[in-house]
Amino acid sequence: MPDWTLVDTHPTQGRAFQRPLDELEVWLLWDSLFNGASDCLQYRELRLLNGSQDAHLFSDRNIVRAWLSTKRRFPLVGATVRGADRGPLRFKTATDSNAENGTGFESDPHFVVREHDFTVLRPHEIVFGTVASAEEAQQHVTAIVDGPRRLSEELLEQLYVFRETNAQRTDVLHFMILAAHFVEDRVAGNTLTRCFIDTLARGGGSEPAQISLEDRLAMVTPLMDREQRYLRSLSPAIRRWRRAVGMVIFQLRVVKTLGGHTLPCRLTRSTPHVAAKSDRVYTSLTRAQTAAVIANCRLHDITFGNAFIALAQVAMTRVLYRRYLRGDISEEEWAYRKTQPCIGGGPFSLRPYLDKAWFQSGGGGEHMMSIGVFHFQLPFMTLGETTEQRQRVLSSGAPPFPDLLTFNRFLHRTGLIKRQVTAFFNHPLFFDIVRAMCLADTEYMRQNTLQWMKHVGPNGHGNSDHEVLAVSDIPMVWAFAGSSAGNMDFALPTEFPLPPTHPLSPYSSGPHPFKAGYPTPSVSISKAEMTPTVVVENSEVHMHSRPGDLYLTADTTSGRLNMLVIYDSNVFEEVVVREWLDEVRDAVLWYLGQTHGSRQAQQLERRGKGVQAKL
Repeated sequence: MPDWTLVDTHPTQGRAFQRPLDELEVWLLWDSLFNGASDCLQYRELRLLNGSQDAHLFSDRNIVRAWLSTKRRFPLVGATVRGADRGPLRFKTATDSNAENGTGFESDPHFVVREHDFTVLRPHEIVFGTVASAEEAQQHVTAIVDGPRRLSEELLEQLYVFRETNAQRTDVLHFMILAAHFVEDRVAGNTLTRCFIDTLARGGGSEPAQISLEDRLAMVTPLMDREQRYLRSLSPAIRRWRRAVGMVIFQLRVVKTLGGHTLPCRLTRSTPHVAAKSDRVYTSLTRAQTAAVIANCRLHDITFGNAFIALAQVAMTRVLYRRYLRGDISEEEWAYRKTQPCIGGGPFSLRPYLDKAWFQSGGGGEHMMSIGVFHFQLPFMTLGETTEQRQRVLSSGAPPFPDLLTFNRFLHRTGLIKRQVTAFFNHPLFFDIVRAMCLADTEYMRQNTLQWMKHVGPNGHGNSDHEVLAVSDIPMVWAFAGSSAGNMDFALPTEFPLPPTHPLSPYSSGPHPFKAGYPTPSVSISKAEMTPTVVVENSEVHMHSRPGDLYLTADTTSGRLNMLVIYDSNVFEEVVVREWLDEVRDAVLWYLGQTHGSRQAQQLERRGKGVQAKL
């Protein structure tokens, strides 16, 4: 159980363990202190398949039982955060605190896990309520995510449960799990939510044995302890050298990343210090459209994740072009934007790149934070043939997609992203560069968080710097952040309890990388316990934005491609973000929702044009 230290033993409340937060967790801890920036919320609407016959499954007693059982399987759900001295966190304000030599706290933050906390509910850990409808439940989601922060260093996860007062819908339950991002990424959120629903649906029947706390803590050690075996075998001197070089490489990349632009917005000098007001817009494709997109990705040997970035860029070009043509963007601003690259980044799971034995034994789905950030850059705006057109052909107020970016050039830009991804993940100092990113982001968030606290605290003086900056006044601007989570059906099934034939069922016969918190092999169960009793009617993920966020994400569920933008509405207007997402959807359908010929046919066409040019 490396890094976890036994710090106390009590005759009635059991043992207490602690370990330091790693670099990634410290970065996101500072995020959370900024009015809950990056706090995540998993929302589910459940329905009983057998109506009143199984009403006990949605009782308060069964909900509490299921939550406590699930919490015992995932130690960080019941953890608290304290200083190394076991006192409350205290900020370090000395000017010499920087990304190189400290966490920003007087005493480095540690997770503290007490055995007693897994047997009881702490204050406000579960909140019960009623709603008149699903729409009112959604209003609660918005209030929880965007209102005053509900979590603290003493409560890292919280369960909200709402029943409907409508007599026709007593078989419906709405619940939300709110989590601090530094203990839960999306994979972890899926694991916790799935296990909670599965335990709830079993109604207190047979349940797999709990794994010892020591063994469970051993699965949630700091990420850098999970480096692949050959890295852990290096001498301390070589590891220090690698980390120093990784920091230099990252800093050089930052220095070289200049310019960029994004959607029309209200960025000010005070934006980084103003708590975000989160909002979201959503769209999805039909099953037939989704099948066509997947088929065309396979046909052209590309991944949707790489293509998504190129599609988002050409969609943004359409939004900007439309505003330029109607006079909302000046000639001077347009001339500047035309030359700017598309700069951005997005999260990726570190789990597949860590220790293989840990990953295979459940680390792939373990409940902890395990992400890095991939930075990308595409060339200037996709203006295509429009730069030479005297008479522009317009579609809905902007040039059509093929005039801005031909299909061949779309494949080229997708290839640029693929090469950047390959170079990043195959870099011999990959882990050291990721660590350098975390350290730099920690210092950035520390400064912004302390500035925000100064403005909103009891002695705060407010912030009057509301002058909107021109895009050319900002040294570096991210166009957007984004990622594609892939197909979620395996990790997020819709009927519970899971049958033993499902690899993630607590009663499946073998281990699986994403099966965390359960012993293997498990005991057998009766056929009655295999019958589904609960179905998931609706599933959503929400997040409290960071200041200035414009985050585009996608996933596939039940055969449908879903696309979502989470954004800071202090900076971006809903009408503009909605227009962009609609353009992203149209771009997906134009480039990948129809046939453009195979990659081989495209290559032959290009070669033929080259021969004709020579003749």
